[in-house]
Amino acid sequence: MTTRDNEVPSGRRTRRRTLARTGMALVALCLLATGCGFWNETMGVVWDTPADRKAEPRGIGAWLSGDTLVRSRFDAVTGYDAATGKRSWEYVPPGLSAVCHATADTARSVLVLVRDGDGASSPAKDTSCTTAVGIDMKSGRELWQAALSKPEQLRFQESSVSAGGGVAVLLQKEELRAVDVRTGKPRWRAALPKDCVPGRTAAGEQQVAALLACGGDHNPWDEKIAEDAELHTAAFDPATGALRWSVPLGGRHAIGYDASAVFVSADPVVVAASESGDSDQGAYFSFGGDGRPNPPVDFSGPYGEITFHDRLMAAADDRRLYVMPAPRTKRSRDTRRHLTAFDLATGAPVWGGTPDDDRLDGDSGYRLLLQDGKLTVLTSHRGDPYRVRVLDTATGEQRDIRDLPDDIDSVDKIFAYQGRLIVARYDADATGSRPFTAYENR
Repeated sequence: MTTRDNEVPSGRRTRRRTLARTGMALVALCLLATGCGFWNETMGVVWDTPADRKAEPRGIGAWLSGDTLVRSRFDAVTGYDAATGKRSWEYVPPGLSAVCHATADTARSVLVLVRDGDGASSPAKDTSCTTAVGIDMKSGRELWQAALSKPEQLRFQESSVSAGGGVAVLLQKEELRAVDVRTGKPRWRAALPKDCVPGRTAAGEQQVAALLACGGDHNPWDEKIAEDAELHTAAFDPATGALRWSVPLGGRHAIGYDASAVFVSADPVVVAASESGDSDQGAYFSFGGDGRPNPPVDFSGPYGEITFHDRLMAAADDRRLYVMPAPRTKRSRDTRRHLTAFDLATGAPVWGGTPDDDRLDGDSGYRLLLQDGKLTVLTSHRGDPYRVRVLDTATGEQRDIRDLPDDIDSVDKIFAYQGRLIVARYDADATGSRPFTAYENR
């Protein structure tokens, strides 16, 4: 005879308990592994800055320094309180001059911008984009000014000003010269290798990295850079400017100096470069502390394709490179970006290296923040809200997942501040965007 407990047969009761436990396990698995949308908590808006006045959508960048958020557009630089979103200061270049480029040493709260030297609009005269200005990121106060040389090779030397490690590195008279980032006082002149002309730079706490155009024999117009000059990478001591190492960027496969090349990181040195010109073919090149090249990570491989416009959706730490390739798929409309981690020492994927190893659960990677051993990834999916996913850098496992409201708009950069997520908008396709919005868990 079947015994009963609370009018339920004990055999059936055991089966129900088993089913309930199984269901709870599946829910937990869904939350931790796949992030099923209807279980995700939606983050709430803490504060929202007012939309910009109507202006041409030409943004430069955004930064977080201490408790201050800074956003630069072509016509002004503005500071906001990161706790409240209230505007605290605004720097407007004199006359009709425009901001051409901006970079920041956030550890020392200094923004270094490049603007027109004579107050004219950027394309007007030869003095365009030849004045560097140091701005205190806490107050918006101008700290110093320095003259820059007009680039001889616009493509190669454009945006050659960088800041970090306590210095601002400037291109002056075809030399790299550093000034103190807070006072503007001269610090050093870089010891450039022979027959090399400097281009873009990236200043970090441990070293100053630079792209150089070196050598070449074909120079029919007697230019400062030969037409067949090769692209090299170099590192300098941030305290003295002494040359630590210099090597050809592509190793035995020479890359022309006019190839599209940008720094992903200065510490360690990681460069994303085309094989030539703006070619879709190319790789991420990284280097050890002594300048020894690591195996390159190609823009194309079994993990997918990294397009020209997605190369800077990347981050690097001392061991790994994190990128978001679009895996090859039979569905022509599938443009999702997956997340993949590569070992810098070997160039091989550590996790996320195949289309089946999808760490974003079918979403598309949109923006990436590497901080304190965690990867914060903003993702999107057709018909679904934006999501924020936090992954462990070592394993690629998801630690947290949250939904964002539907009206998040376009996002150019993300920051983490006191447990909140702050999104920045500075290069939106449409005018009237909100510079910053802060979200937190409800």
